[in-house]
Order: sequence, then structure tokens, then C-alpha cells
Amino acid sequence: MIVQIGEVLRATGGKLLQGEEDGLLQGVSTDSRRVAPGELFIALKGARFDGHHFALEALERKAGGILIEEERAGDFRWNGYRSKAVIVVKDTLKALGDLARDRRRKYRTPVVALTGSNGKTTTKEMISACLETTLPVLKTEANLNNLIGLPLTLLKLTEKERAVVLEMGMNVPGEVRRLTEIAEPDVGLITNIEKVHLEGMGSLETIKAEKGELFRRMRGDGTILVNQNDPHVIDLGRGFSGRKITFGVEESADVMAQKIEVKGMKGTSFELIFKGRKVGVTLSLLGRHFVPNALAAIAVSDLFGIELEKVKEVLEHFRPFPMRMEVVRLEGGRSLINDAYNANPRSMEVALETLAEVRGGGRAIAVLGDMLELGDFAEEAHRRLGEKVRELSIDLLLTLGEHAALVVESAIRHGFEAERARVVESHSEAVRILKGMAREGDWILVKGSRGMAMEKVVEGLIERRA
Repeated sequence: MIVQIGEVLRATGGKLLQGEEDGLLQGVSTDSRRVAPGELFIALKGARFDGHHFALEALERKAGGILIEEERAGDFRWNGYRSKAVIVVKDTLKALGDLARDRRRKYRTPVVALTGSNGKTTTKEMISACLETTLPVLKTEANLNNLIGLPLTLLKLTEKERAVVLEMGMNVPGEVRRLTEIAEPDVGLITNIEKVHLEGMGSLETIKAEKGELFRRMRGDGTILVNQNDPHVIDLGRGFSGRKITFGVEESADVMAQKIEVKGMKGTSFELIFKGRKVGVTLSLLGRHFVPNALAAIAVSDLFGIELEKVKEVLEHFRPFPMRMEVVRLEGGRSLINDAYNANPRSMEVALETLAEVRGGGRAIAVLGDMLELGDFAEEAHRRLGEKVRELSIDLLLTLGEHAALVVESAIRHGFEAERARVVESHSEAVRILKGMAREGDWILVKGSRGMAMEKVVEGLIERRA
């Protein structure tokens, strides 16, 4: 990315303290440790960091200039850096977003944006993989889906890309609204609305309103995809004046799936009904909850003119991401479902339902860590989790974390046998118990929120060949 200093000034409303407007910058960086020669270092600040402390370091690393906040300009003595550009703005985070939006407007490449409570990353990757069969695609990498990561992604846009696929995360009010303002998407998708991040959001209605900003802020000539299995998304879609494409499982929709079958190590199959055709699809993914992700990818691919045969092939070869319903075959004929990446009430239910469905003649063993960021809803959510374990007749329950006892107590209160439920004090204790009792045919689910580091249980089981 090469940008003229004058372009930065116009996009951000910034003021040039030194340097020349016709000077060129070789890109943008927000990390002083990785800033490349000629790049513009943007000094972001947050609750635990302040990039202004590293602005001079960035210049020492041969940055082409720095973008800082007006109120901090007096903190610096430029000395040997008089030839470098110094731009001041009121808010560096806003300036980063404004600069990214200017880049997006420059190329007018079609943008697909998606948000939701569960399945964002999988859906984003499915869509990208399908589009990449025919088009050069720019996409959000890893989990760079926030007010820093999304703009940095857009700033990589060049004239060669023919589609952009952006994931939008949300941890605080107003985040999706701002991300939509930056991305100006042509296609919008809300995967679902569930109880996540309640600590910061407070209620499901707040989450719905915040996620709904994607549909509300889109242009009227855009297209939205509406999940017919989620009443909250259906409601949000009613107010959109542009084109709507529906998708759903066992629900009448433009893109519909029926006859879903979870086949253990073989994945999940369904019958696709689309444009008058019935097509069998078998995903290499474990769980019914992946089917709506695939339907959304099919719908978006059709918008871009990708042939259904190509899309089917991509989806059938699509592999799960590490720690997202990843199936691992252990020694002794035992199977492990590694879903340790994260957890919330709905994703816990889905994972447990999948465990119960694939167990076959073996036992279903659940190793569950706490669900975090639920605020005042935490105790109720963990009690409901225990009830769900009993409802699904899980054979053995191990829990870990601050709310572990609540899950076990609730399961027992609803009829789960006490000798089959246990609170463990550590990951290693869980591994030791599983090593001693797991047998051929058993299916073991390991799941918890990111902060619980439940992958340590997985690593222990694989290392010790439990």
C-alpha cells in the first residue's frame, strides 16, 4: 500500500505539523516493533496501552511518519526526525477507521460483512474458500475482527481483489455500528443472536440491537442474508429495504437444508434445496450447527456467480479450525471432540447435543470449563448447563472452574447420578481421571471459554495416549 500524505490528511481530517503533503508513505502500522521503513505509524491508545509512548521508537525504525493525537503533540521533541511526517488528529482510532474507509471507497470492491454470536469465523472462512475458486479475495485473517483489525485488513486492499470478506466482532456497544460505517458492506449477514458477552452488553435485547446495526447501517441497495431459524435475525431483517435472501434448516427458505445426519468421523450430511435442485452435501465437520454456515456460504457464492458444483466441492473438503469441534482419534478406539476455543450457553448446548448424537454404542463424556463474560447471568447459565447434561443422558461429567460446582449440583438435582459427576481442580486431574476410565468406543468432549485454557486437557490426552 502506497499512500500520499495529502490523502491521509483528507481522509482523517488531520493536520500536518511537519513533512510535505505530496510525500509518500509505504503503508500503515499500529505496532512500533514491526513498523517497516516508510510506513505511517498510528499511535493508538487503550485501557492498557498507549502507542504514543513508542512514537519516537517508530521513527528510529525508519517509519515514514507518525499519526498522533492533538493533545499529545507537545510531548515530543523531534530532534533528528525533522524530515518525517507528523500528523495530528483528535482520535487516532477513528482516524484509522476513516483511512480504511477511504481505501474501501477508492476501489469499490464488493464487501461481504458478517457478524453474529456463534459461527462467524467458520462462516467467513467458508465464504472466502468458495469465492476463492474463481476470484481474488481479501479476508479478515485469524480473529482480527475489531476496530483495529478490520481497518488494517481493508488497508491491504488493492486493485487486484474482486471480493472482500470481513468478520465483525463485538465486545462493547457501538462496535458493529462503527465497523459497518468503515466497511460500507454490499452484503450483510448476521449468523445468529445468542447470549454472549453479557458482561459488557447486559441483556440479549442489547446484543440484538448492537448486532442489528449491520442491517440498519447498510445502504438500501445492498443485500442481506436472513437466518430463518433465528427469530431475532428475522425481526432485524424486517426493516431492511433492500434485497433479502433467506436460508434455513428445515424451514422454507431460498437456500434450505433438510435430512441432516451427523455421521461421527465421517462428518455431517444434508440435502440442499436450492433453485429447484436437490443436492446431497457431506461436510467434513461434526455437528448440525455447521449446516447454516454452509447455507450462508452457498447463498453468498451464488451472488458472486460461483457455480454450485464448485461450492459443493469446497464445502465438502472444508476442514474444521483447531479447537472448533475438531475430532481427534485417540488410541484404544476412543474419540475426542476438541471444542476448547471458546464457549457460551448456546455453543455449549450444541456441543453437548452433538456429543450425545455421535456416541453410538460408546459412552458420552463431557469435560466442561466455565463459560466466561456472562455477568449476572453466569450462575443461571451454569445451572442450565447442568440441566442440559442430565437431559441428554451424558455418561460422565467433569467440570472445572469457579462455577464448576453449580453445573454438577444442577445435574444431580435434575436426576444425574452423583457418582458420574465430579468437579476437578486442574486440567491434569481431568487428564488423570480420563486416562484411568476411558475405554474403547467412548466419545470425549472438551469445551470451555478461552480463558479456561481447556486445550491443556486435550494436549494431556494426546500426549499420554489416554
